[in-house]
Amino acid sequence: MTENLDLASDYSPTREQWLAAVDKVLKGKDFDKTLVTTTLDGLRIEPLYDSYPTAHDESGFPGFDPLIRGAQAAPRENGQWDIRTRTVHPDAAIANAQILDDLANGATSVELLLDLGGGEGVSVRTPGDLARVLDGVVLDAAPVSLRAGAHAAVVAGWYRDLLAAKGVHGAEPAGSLGIDPVGTLATTGEVAMDAQMMAAMDVSNTPRLRTFLASGSPASGAGASEAQEIGYVLSVALLYLRALIDDGVDHPGSRITLEVTADVDVFATVAKLRALRHCLATVLENMGQPIDSVQIVAVSADRWLTTVDPWVNILRGTAATLGAVVGGADSVTLAPFDSAGGVPGDLGRRLARNTQLLLQDESGIGRVLDPAGGSWYIESFTDELAAAGWKFFQRIEAAGGPIEAIDEIGADIAVVAQRRDQQISTRKYPITGVSEFPLLDEQRPEPGAEPAPDTRPPVPLTGHLHTETPWPQDRLADPYEELRENAGDATVFLANLGPIAAHTARATFAANLFAAGGVRAVSDEGHSDADAAAAAFAASGADIACICSSDDVYADLAAATAAALKQAGAKRVYLAGKGDYDGVDEYIHLGVDVLDVLTRAEATR
Repeated sequence: MTENLDLASDYSPTREQWLAAVDKVLKGKDFDKTLVTTTLDGLRIEPLYDSYPTAHDESGFPGFDPLIRGAQAAPRENGQWDIRTRTVHPDAAIANAQILDDLANGATSVELLLDLGGGEGVSVRTPGDLARVLDGVVLDAAPVSLRAGAHAAVVAGWYRDLLAAKGVHGAEPAGSLGIDPVGTLATTGEVAMDAQMMAAMDVSNTPRLRTFLASGSPASGAGASEAQEIGYVLSVALLYLRALIDDGVDHPGSRITLEVTADVDVFATVAKLRALRHCLATVLENMGQPIDSVQIVAVSADRWLTTVDPWVNILRGTAATLGAVVGGADSVTLAPFDSAGGVPGDLGRRLARNTQLLLQDESGIGRVLDPAGGSWYIESFTDELAAAGWKFFQRIEAAGGPIEAIDEIGADIAVVAQRRDQQISTRKYPITGVSEFPLLDEQRPEPGAEPAPDTRPPVPLTGHLHTETPWPQDRLADPYEELRENAGDATVFLANLGPIAAHTARATFAANLFAAGGVRAVSDEGHSDADAAAAAFAASGADIACICSSDDVYADLAAATAAALKQAGAKRVYLAGKGDYDGVDEYIHLGVDVLDVLTRAEATR
């Protein structure tokens, strides 16, 4: 069959007709409030996208300007991308075994978090320690991406010496030094800026070794929006590019890795990567530099990981990886699902690796160039996100660049983080397994073995330390998890009134709300009078109670039941729903600030 089928030719609906049909269904409800979502960047997510908002498609073709659709004009070989695994185990011997196991079972590169001063990561204190960690790793076949934070300049020297000792040189892929002084300053508050910049600009004898890392993880960990992360990464990358150019380095783009975070919002991750490439292409074009030499990688966002019901992190990681690959990341690092609880176990590491392998080998995502291209939603989202990211980038540059503006950037991010925190607190932005559908009887995975601490003195930092106030690096579930941790065996009695049909819905809602703070609900059948409910409360052993039923039953029994519960010893009486009844201390319903409710409940105990 060779003829073209124009299936849309038999239909002539217009956007106006669709809006008219929607208006009938909404029955007077506000269109924007009901069907439109607004991102933290103020971008509208419409319920339907057509050619109307994107009349002029400027995304081009893969491999061609403006590179929104990727820097490559052909699919990846065999549909494969760089599957990078993260190694953090403090014991050098165990870390080495984990690296070799990963590389033997599908990983193609390694991210190595190093600790030289009593922090997190593989404990190293000497060049010999680093050599032991990488013993048996073929560095010209399996690139290593280093993360050493404030000690990046020291580790850079060790790694260069190791490459020379192993005879790795020339055009062979030796990995990345991961030197990111701005990111280190943002997260720790101090860095030997000059020493790190000098270490990153030493490119002798290693033409394929990337030295600078412009990572969005510090911004993401502080709570940045997608546009803020784009603008921050661009400004940091530009700072490093200018330093390389001023130092006379040829092909400076080949020395830099840009890193963005991928999280549970697949479409936002896809659009973020596409928008970043578009903005980066604009920067490099104005500098007369090619973009195809710049590496853009993705790493799963730590802020979305939970210690409560960590199994859900497997789904979060799958969504993050999917978004990163569809968005065209050159390399993807997925944190093990149990990494928020400490050193990841073998299961977490294996699943992190196999998640990528399954997406690569069974779904074939990597065999398609820019699979999201042509989606009016994605194209529109990309354009708007690129514009918002560029605007934030310009603000940073106008303030003197990322170092001079680091406090201002942190303040802007804090405003967005506060808005997100409020959405999480009210469950407008739910966290599955934590604020929604909590599982109090969860079975957590076995944690990885924690070795004895390294008692050797830390490696001293040399050079002048540049200091600033660090940005907070918090996980979104932290407030709920803290309440869960402190709850102990706390209970709330559900004073169910009336028949099952009257109280079940609100009793279920109340049980889940209190469970988000670790408070277990106890209840029995519905009661027909206040005294029976109070007697059941007294027998339950709980010290707080929540009345649950329908509005009609509340009209007859709510006030009397609240009084009876107080008489029976209830320290605080809640009611599931809205109203104004004597004796009720607090009302719980959709949209309530759950964290506030749970915090007050904790204070009552």
